[in-house]
Amino acid sequence: AKQCRNNKDQGSQVAILRSLRAAGVKFLRYAIVDAYNTIRCKAVPLPCTMQLLASRTQRNSSASSGTPLDNPTSIAEVCFAGLPTHADVLVPSSNLSARNVLTLKPDLESLRVLPYAPRTAMIMCTAHDQLTNELSPLCTRGLLKRVLHEASQGMGLELCVGAELEFQLFYSDAKCGFPQPVDATTFANAVTLNEREDFISAVYDQLGEQDIPIELIHAESGPGQLEVVLRYSNNAVQLADYVVLARETISACAKKYGMKALFLPKTSSTTAGNGLHLHFSFRDVRSSSDNSFSDSTQTTGISRRGESFIEGILDHLPSLLSFSLPTNNSFRRIGPGCWTGSALGWSTEDKEVPVRVCLDLITQEATNVELKLCDATANIYLELAMILAAGMEGIKKGRKLRPMATDATSEPLPQSLQESLDLLKNDEFLLSILGPELSTAYIAVRESEAKNEKSLEEEVMDAFHKA
Repeated sequence: AKQCRNNKDQGSQVAILRSLRAAGVKFLRYAIVDAYNTIRCKAVPLPCTMQLLASRTQRNSSASSGTPLDNPTSIAEVCFAGLPTHADVLVPSSNLSARNVLTLKPDLESLRVLPYAPRTAMIMCTAHDQLTNELSPLCTRGLLKRVLHEASQGMGLELCVGAELEFQLFYSDAKCGFPQPVDATTFANAVTLNEREDFISAVYDQLGEQDIPIELIHAESGPGQLEVVLRYSNNAVQLADYVVLARETISACAKKYGMKALFLPKTSSTTAGNGLHLHFSFRDVRSSSDNSFSDSTQTTGISRRGESFIEGILDHLPSLLSFSLPTNNSFRRIGPGCWTGSALGWSTEDKEVPVRVCLDLITQEATNVELKLCDATANIYLELAMILAAGMEGIKKGRKLRPMATDATSEPLPQSLQESLDLLKNDEFLLSILGPELSTAYIAVRESEAKNEKSLEEEVMDAFHKA
């Protein structure tokens, strides 16, 4: 039976590679996202992959028994959590070095041919010890998978996530020496949709080619700003992959149309910033209900477990900002009147609180909870893992949801990345989820970035040149 299974695995690998070759693909890009949201990847020529598969099969008939296309390449361990976003310069206090390498094990469900680079297919990977094949504690995609597995197997809950991705379009030529947005419109204005229809259509088509479903596209409050709403999903890892792929696709399409897409949280002190709002709910796998977050018999309209989930997030929110608002620029975006929330609390359909319970437009029932203190500079896998783990802890401990926020009861949230990192150092639960290796490296590198503060103008120019 084992040999039969091995033969099937070998056949599926060969079929995948031949299909890619028939589609004109020349390179297979193995990708990971490091702890600080840099996509790191290596492109393996397709013929080399096919030769590697054939040689492994000849040497050992059981070599193909694992995941298809396993471990064709590796990346230095330090690249996963020891290098800051601005340069490949090791942060010594991360306790990482260039001595070890991690092999990349691809997730076949994530395989996509890239419409903006049609001779390349990309596959998202987890990182593993090259000797033991164990999942690396530095792998954030693996961490999210572990959190989801514990929720499913330990609590019987299927966690559901949605994402709203905001960005601004700038002309590719920086007129007068500084980037200029393509328009100066306001929220839900038709001008951006009309003038950028070719770009929007290209983004929609290319995301569709990658099977990334879109629910909504509209203009946001900032100059040249758009929001792309990804469809709500019961597969959080897949949703995270979609966020990564959508960002890459939007950037590539913008360049094709003479623009640059900036996901920088704040590009101007006088206009709205760019967020990545996240929505959460869950389903009891033993129940016939599609949504176990809501309960119309409760005063809040939220189930008791839903209330505890929210309280778990609120309990850890000051520390969680280290992951959801992970840069100095991130904290420029938040404040009173910014529709992000700047004080600790929750409410229903109030855009001025950080944790907002959303209602169904038809039934008016509570459907999910939104966290607005998130942006696209975060590693989406790490961010989701930490937020969901905090919510799950709230359920496990039966946390009682505090009253809705008012100006009188709200507590201030951290005002800087360093302040949030200081709180994270004393958050034993979140540190236990991270583990000692990742927590040490993450805090060290983020602190080094927090000290390297730049002016807003410098941050914008850096983001513009990298876009």
